Amino acid sequence: MSEQNIIQSARDYVSNLLKAAGENGFKPAESWDLRLVDASAKRALQRNYYPTVAAGLIPAAVTQFIKEVKAAMARSDASFTRVGNIDLKTCELQFLVAYNAKRPRR
Repeated sequence: MSEQNIIQSARDYVSNLLKAAGENGFKPAESWDLRLVDASAKRALQRNYYPTVAAGLIPAAVTQFIKEVKAAMARSDASFTRVGNIDLKTCELQFLVAYNAKRPRR
């Protein structure tokens, strides 16, 4: 995956976060929690929270993608976005999932 593709994918991901927040009535004080997870943890987050926005990542692109997502979120005027702690030590993690911990699925 080229650097330009990673940058564009990160911008698309942040755009999807903004759309999901708007469509689901996020208040200015609400934030996204971002977690780097494997497939089973992704399913658990999607089962327990709504909305969620997930992006599949190849291991070689994880660090650059997250860096670009953080930069794109900082550039956006969306005060509700927050990037949580992301642990890059485990290479087999494959999905970046955004969810709001205050919005459990009912």
